[in-house]
Amino acid sequence: MKKLILPAIALCTALTSCESEPEDKGKDIGALHISKEFPQPGDEIKITYASKDSIPDTEDEKVKGIINFMTGTGIYPEDIELKDSAMLYTSSIKIPDTATAISFQFKQYNIDDNNNKAGFVLPLYNEEGNPLSGSTSQIANFYGLGERYGGVEIPKDSIVASYESDFEKDPSLETKWAFSYIAMIKGDKEKASAFVEKQMEAAKENDSLTEGDYSNLYQVNAIVGNKEAADSLRSLIPEKFPKGSMATSSYYQKMYQSQGIDAKEEVFKDYEDKIGKDNVYRSYMLSMLASELAAEGEIDKAQEYASKISEKGRVASAYNSIAWKLVEENKNLDQAQEISKKSLAILDNIDPKKEKSETQTASQFDANLDYQKSMYSDTYATIMYKQGDLKEAIKYQEMATNSKMADADITEKYIQYLVEDEQYGVAKEKAADFIAENKGSEKLKEYYKEAYTASGDASGFEDELAMLEEKGHEKAKSDIKKMMIDEDASKFALKDLDGNEVSLEELKGKTVVLDFWATWCGPCKMSFPGMQKAVVAHKDNPNVEFLFIDTWERQTPDVRMKEVTEFIADNEYDFHVLMDEKVEDSNDFKVVDSYGVSGIPTKFVVGPDGRIKFKSVGWNGNTDKLAEELAIMIQLAQS
Repeated sequence: MKKLILPAIALCTALTSCESEPEDKGKDIGALHISKEFPQPGDEIKITYASKDSIPDTEDEKVKGIINFMTGTGIYPEDIELKDSAMLYTSSIKIPDTATAISFQFKQYNIDDNNNKAGFVLPLYNEEGNPLSGSTSQIANFYGLGERYGGVEIPKDSIVASYESDFEKDPSLETKWAFSYIAMIKGDKEKASAFVEKQMEAAKENDSLTEGDYSNLYQVNAIVGNKEAADSLRSLIPEKFPKGSMATSSYYQKMYQSQGIDAKEEVFKDYEDKIGKDNVYRSYMLSMLASELAAEGEIDKAQEYASKISEKGRVASAYNSIAWKLVEENKNLDQAQEISKKSLAILDNIDPKKEKSETQTASQFDANLDYQKSMYSDTYATIMYKQGDLKEAIKYQEMATNSKMADADITEKYIQYLVEDEQYGVAKEKAADFIAENKGSEKLKEYYKEAYTASGDASGFEDELAMLEEKGHEKAKSDIKKMMIDEDASKFALKDLDGNEVSLEELKGKTVVLDFWATWCGPCKMSFPGMQKAVVAHKDNPNVEFLFIDTWERQTPDVRMKEVTEFIADNEYDFHVLMDEKVEDSNDFKVVDSYGVSGIPTKFVVGPDGRIKFKSVGWNGNTDKLAEELAIMIQLAQS
């Protein structure tokens, strides 16, 4: 048989071709695999995320994903359509041409996987495989805002170093990121002041500064305490840009500070005459006017202002507030019904493409819309109930309960209406479901008993209720267990109202509940009856300690101490209150900042090992549920 002899040039070409196309094996970041090691703007990439948890039982338990595209100084999130196979989730993603860095977020059981706080973050690259210019600063900014994006976190020094690395490569980035950078270095007054001075000198040489540039200069001067320069810029900016953002926001501030509805209307009229721009501050002012006019009983005028708001969601919110004001006062219920119906009609006709913000994903927008529909349906149902139309009240209250965000107050009213309408069978069935799902209240259980008794033999009620309560408790325990974390707890030593110093380190071995609050914080104070119930429930347990850390107060130290002490005494709370320390020459507070708190009330449960096991933000509106959830968290932390 003849040998096949390939031409040398062909063989060489084939070998060269093989060697010049190495396989791109992609890159791994924690549980995430990305198909390209150096993804570029415009690329289509494939991702695979490996879930840590067992295969979910329901659709709601599956992993949800978000990709954040970083462009300029903005972060723009989008939902990721994930396909699941066993415990692997995959998707294909097209990167916009304008993006220069990206990050991913993954959540299961409503708990963020933040890759041990490092996140899933990477720059985009050029054809040479180098990170795109400015992407390092974008990523630094992302970590600086980490609490909003799944709780990602790196040391502040690393964020500062990232900014400075980019500034060295491209000095023009200093102006772009001045505010974010100063926020990171403000503790070093000498360094921060020198940077601001440099920015001011550069501005003098630039005769084409935008309002954004001036605004950055105002903000950085305010941060470092250059009051004279900051005040001067605050006055100058509206003069140079009479229809700009600072000018419009100043009208809102003026209205907020004005006393009486006539004075507020004058501010708005002046705004319309001199600026008239339709923007977020105009919407804020219209909402304020509608709310205050409703409180004064001028309902028609309140509606008139509400109707001028351009964003449909805000219009619906304003109408619902007006209707609820009438409900609270139990008057003009026919008018309240008409206004409430308007709010629901607006929500039914909202176009997400027009109303969704660029900083929201579609799923976040839908969740917010679902919550609004639940709240406004509850308003309408309450009006119909007060007017004696039980059938219509039940119809809309049921709509309100269908929301994932429905609270115990909503489910309770639904069962109440069913019982009063003598729909005992439906009431019994629905109430049992709510209790088993841990969505009930003590009052709902009373309605359940009434429905149970009216439906027939009541002899088995107590056993049935105990069984449902146990189911609800186990569901709550299962849900809470999925929220368990294991993170460092920042050490602190603060003084209590008696001047005694309390150290977290000295409490190691105990389970410690930290509750960050302030006297001006409405949700904090609304949660306190539940916290009091939890404190009393654990008062005889020497291994559990509750610490209520007062923070973010603006009074002088003496006034603050007096007001906090009086508030606790007047309400007869058995709270061990600690006073967070204010950072000198700053509006920051030491301990709340060290825990990365972005809003209060925020509660932490620190286990006996001195590490954070649970974090809870906000107030769920149910005193009994709060006490029960804390008891479960404490139990799990101790185990």
